[in-house]
Amino acid sequence: MNKMLSIIVPVYNEIDTVETVIKKLIDLKLYNNLNKEIIIVDDHSTDGSKEIIKSYEKKYNFIKCLYKVENKGKGDSQKVAKKLVSGDYVIIQDADLEYDPDDINKLVKIAIDENKEFVIGYRKMKTSINHLYFYFRELAVNMLTLTMNILYGVKIIDCACCYRLFSTNIWKNIHGRADKFEYDFSIICQAIKKTKKIGQCEVYYNSRSYKDGKKCTWDVGIYAFKRIILDRFY
Repeated sequence: MNKMLSIIVPVYNEIDTVETVIKKLIDLKLYNNLNKEIIIVDDHSTDGSKEIIKSYEKKYNFIKCLYKVENKGKGDSQKVAKKLVSGDYVIIQDADLEYDPDDINKLVKIAIDENKEFVIGYRKMKTSINHLYFYFRELAVNMLTLTMNILYGVKIIDCACCYRLFSTNIWKNIHGRADKFEYDFSIICQAIKKTKKIGQCEVYYNSRSYKDGKKCTWDVGIYAFKRIILDRFY
């Protein structure tokens, strides 16, 4: 029997992109003929995203959905998705299309062919960035990545890349200690503490404009830095 990939899609007010993401995931043919399930968690969207998700849930039996009654953040959405995961591998797919589902097979191939339990992408920009915000953000990411590499003795290239694939054994045994964006850093830290079978690959990153994108404020960087340190020692 073929193995399965569980694709978790956290959604919050992404009416402009969520349908395209779902369609791409439905059409995606996975490496090595893996089966797939798509787990969509709506974080109490108010822009019509929920209605689009429900329309696809009715059509496809491999799409599972959860609808939260309160907005609690991306991290919480990944937590609650755990109870629906039945695959052999788990990957997180953002609903904003900054990451292209076509790149999923890059991570899957490394996990299977190289027997990796945790695979993380590193970003190659598809679009040019000309706002000061993005330069400061990249500086912060570089500092966070350096901190993680020093504390954990690894050589991660981009600790803020949102494309991460886990074996289900690793996924179900890590417990991010946050609910919002810093949750992503927490689960990376916990994964690299649990396994040395780590792979990396380049993925394309189509950053939204400063006007359209969701902003990570300076306090998110501080919480992420704190999370990296705390997860190392606790």
